[in-house]
Amino acid sequence: MPSSRRKFLTTGLVTALFTAIPVKSILGLSSNSRSLSEAGIVIPDNDSLATYSKSTFTYYLNSVFQIFATAEPIEVTLTKSGDLPAVKGGACFSLLFRGGTRKLPQGTYTLDHPALGQFQLLLVPVRADKHGYQGYLATINRLSPADEANANPPIKRTGHHQLAPTR
Repeated sequence: MPSSRRKFLTTGLVTALFTAIPVKSILGLSSNSRSLSEAGIVIPDNDSLATYSKSTFTYYLNSVFQIFATAEPIEVTLTKSGDLPAVKGGACFSLLFRGGTRKLPQGTYTLDHPALGQFQLLLVPVRADKHGYQGYLATINRLSPADEANANPPIKRTGHHQLAPTR
């Protein structure tokens, strides 16, 4: 089933938002420095994923997470965290979850963990293991603070015409 351009762009935007660098690290803010709101930055209260690193997830290997995709949450276990190539100063890692026998489609889902709380991840289904438990892969890719600061805004498109980004 082909995806629409709108769905593709929405998925890309959600992925970019959930893999971005924590704003605190970009601005060099600590708990003792000025607040994010004073800096004009608003972070949703439910964006705890922005503060989680690979080591955060590695600590919770073999623990159970719940995926909220249907009326009944699906319990999955974090079975692996792996390093991926990252830009200098950035971070890139993968998370492999296993659980449930029904394959969910690729999409952004709310996950819940007793210690980490709720957050959203883009999950990609991967093949089931020999016991029939479905696998789901998440990739976290964060730019370096310098790359994030120099990132160009996306090009706005209207109809068939392309407009240059405004600054």
